[in-house]
Amino acid sequence: MENLKLTNSIALIIPIFLAVLGIVEPISLYFAAYSTMLTGLLQIIVGIFFWKNHKENIHIKIYFLLVTTFFSLWYYNVNINYIDQLTWILLFTPLVLCIYISGIIYSQKEKP
Repeated sequence: MENLKLTNSIALIIPIFLAVLGIVEPISLYFAAYSTMLTGLLQIIVGIFFWKNHKENIHIKIYFLLVTTFFSLWYYNVNINYIDQLTWILLFTPLVLCIYISGIIYSQKEKP
């Protein structure tokens, strides 16, 4: 569990660090934006490991349902029927998912 928390913390720190570095070196802002995709991937992997150890946790199941919904809506919006309002919702959804999975991981009590 400690490894999951550490991995999640590192995944969160990388884009924040690059964004702050962007004050001095503007190209870092682009790297920060791209690193958010890596953060999302790492958090999905962390979520899989968390689910493997805590299958009874309803919140991790909700997280994966939301992730699946996000990617389904993204595919729908890009390839089937573009809806401008949906684009704005999808733009902020990864941040909400990031906060949600972090809350799940950090609030989980260790098993004795």
